[in-house]
Amino acid sequence: MTEHMGMHGMGMMHPAQDQLMEKMWERLSDDQVKKLIARKIEAKIMMKEAWVKQLQFKIETYKMVKQMIEKG
Repeated sequence: MTEHMGMHGMGMMHPAQDQLMEKMWERLSDDQVKKLIARKIEAKIMMKEAWVKQLQFKIETYKMVKQMIEKG
């Protein structure tokens, strides 16, 4: 593994894919690595925001159902 990517960053890939990714990361400049890491972080933020939005929607739905049941 490179210092830039741990097992969690690489995911569960086939060993040949791990080697390819490792070589790719080794050939990148520091600026390119920073940009890719920033994009990976942004993708995680977007994923978590979507997850929060989905949970908020579920909570609102449960509240609606509760109100409907209480009204009878």
